[in-house]
Amino acid sequence: MLPTRELPGTDVVTSAVGFGCAGLFRIPQRSSRRSVLEAVYDAGIRHFDVAPMYGLGLAEAELASFVKRRRNDVTITTKFGIEPTLLTRGIGNLQGPIRAFLAKRPDVGEGLKVAGRGPHSGPFGRLLYSSSGYHRRSAQLGLERSLRALNTDYIDVFLLHDPVGGLITGAPELIGYLDDQCHLGRIRCWGVTGQPTELPEVMKYIGRAPVVQFRDDIFEESLSAEHMPGRATITYGALARALPVLSQFLAHSPGALEMWSERFGVDLSEESSLPKMLLSAALRRNVGGPVLFTTTRPERAWVATETAAQSVGLSDAEEATFGAFVAAARSARQERIQTP
Repeated sequence: MLPTRELPGTDVVTSAVGFGCAGLFRIPQRSSRRSVLEAVYDAGIRHFDVAPMYGLGLAEAELASFVKRRRNDVTITTKFGIEPTLLTRGIGNLQGPIRAFLAKRPDVGEGLKVAGRGPHSGPFGRLLYSSSGYHRRSAQLGLERSLRALNTDYIDVFLLHDPVGGLITGAPELIGYLDDQCHLGRIRCWGVTGQPTELPEVMKYIGRAPVVQFRDDIFEESLSAEHMPGRATITYGALARALPVLSQFLAHSPGALEMWSERFGVDLSEESSLPKMLLSAALRRNVGGPVLFTTTRPERAWVATETAAQSVGLSDAEEATFGAFVAAARSARQERIQTP
């Protein structure tokens, strides 16, 4: 059975693993996206992370259709501060052929992936997305839009979406509004999501945030529970970059697959071994809330929940082995980068 996590300082309890809906829209067909959501739910995952900008502006409405009869059984995170532009909304209904084209043109797809980080990711990002800032009025408009799009009376977790410190204005009024909405039951809790490098500066403007959501990547310096004592934490990105790096390390380093499989006592050539290892490590690092993952393959939902159900603390020796594995992969990656 999939374990649950309570977000400290809130009354929100949900599954230890959550599903990030942004990557879901790499699937061109809506019916196939629905199959993934069904598999995720059947596997016991009850937390869904979405935002107005995801899916070229259609993700919230699509999730709403799925959770309509399950609303009291799931928790939903959505965000405010970044919205799709009119152009993006206009092409949203053409996602099927657009996504099919991108599948055949990975070079174009990579450019869009960068733009998909929002209006601060270059000219293409500004063409697709806009930011209304982070203040009381933008929070109010964002909340009303998301409640309508998700067809719900309340949002479980409502986050400032990737704020830059200078765009946060009138923080006391913003916090007062969000707290008022919590008292009214329209938000169960609120917080901020952003890159670990940006969040310390953001916190200077906000002062406090009950929930913090951030990227957790073993190849990047990240935040930890020590940085945010008592706060609820939601993490994402544990597999996105680390999985390809580790896979490449094992594939191109002579003898690495055999040596590390023996040291871990696991066959690392088996497709699910590395994802399980990375997700399990992410669950150990974050005990203050769910760990998000995303997939386009329904069967991988069960891999995620099995990992969470079986995840246990490691001995010092096992943690040291994992650390040595990551260090070896990092070193090999640096050598490839530096080799002309």
